[in-house]
Amino acid sequence: MNKNRKPYIVTNAAGVEYLLPTYPQTFRALMDDKETVKDVLNSLLHLEKSREIVDLEYRFEKNIDVFMPGTEPIRLDAWISTKDNRFINVELQNRLHPFFSDRMQLYNAYLTIRSKHDYNESEYFKSLPEDEKKTRYYELPETVSIWLCNFPILKSPEIYRDSWSVFSEHDVKTGATLPIFPKNKYIVVDLPKFIKLHEGVDSREAFWLRLLSKGPLGVPETEDPLFAGALDRLRVSVAKPELIDSLEAYMFDERHAEEAIIAEAYLNGKAKGEADGHAEGLAKGLAKGRAEGRADGKREMARALKAMGDSTEKIVAVSGLTPAEVEAL
Repeated sequence: MNKNRKPYIVTNAAGVEYLLPTYPQTFRALMDDKETVKDVLNSLLHLEKSREIVDLEYRFEKNIDVFMPGTEPIRLDAWISTKDNRFINVELQNRLHPFFSDRMQLYNAYLTIRSKHDYNESEYFKSLPEDEKKTRYYELPETVSIWLCNFPILKSPEIYRDSWSVFSEHDVKTGATLPIFPKNKYIVVDLPKFIKLHEGVDSREAFWLRLLSKGPLGVPETEDPLFAGALDRLRVSVAKPELIDSLEAYMFDERHAEEAIIAEAYLNGKAKGEADGHAEGLAKGLAKGRAEGRADGKREMARALKAMGDSTEKIVAVSGLTPAEVEAL
């Protein structure tokens, strides 16, 4: 194995180097084109022709300036607003964090609040008569949260994409399951499930999802201008130095993620031992903390590698887990 090989770079048979789009920095590079964003969204949303997105604006790493205790701001990966007042957030996620569904709802809440602000500031809303503005005081625009997950998230083995909305419990029991509030919904895409269910590229959606999950080597050569342009933006030869620098910084943080997990478990074990009030309790707490921390770190690493499509043999070699443990993740 080449120890100098960068984990975010892949090389095709012709020797052309590409960046993998599974990292935040490269995801932004891939999506940094208006027509690409529009095509990706129209592919993922499965809209009728009359409802397809015609024009839009987008921003990456959009700060949501709504008060929340703490110093860490909420940042949405990709913020899109369409000319017909639809607001969309796209999140590419590589890890199943604790309270992940809570995080989805939190981000959706910020999306909704910010969308309401931008809607009220839009030319369309400002052009309405004053009486109608008052009537529409509580009106919300249409919002969609799209979560592209590089880990298993959907329970059904038969689907890779699902749409989540708010439903009435009574309607669910009686079978009349229409969303109570159809303006707000989540689109959840299970990328590992997509790869299992789709071997080739038979649609525009399939190309984008395969590119996001398997990288440039996972999609066929194409003369489609949008697809070709997207691949060109991932070429190492055209990447700006600051992009490579940010990837190196990101990989440094990723290498220390396992150490952080181990350290947290270690401190928890130490605290538990000290609370027991004797040396034996301290020793047991420390040992348990170290063991749990290492085990959690190995599993977290294995999940990430598995989500990226690495073989069980490679994951076993890197993580130290058994094949059975890897298969069970």
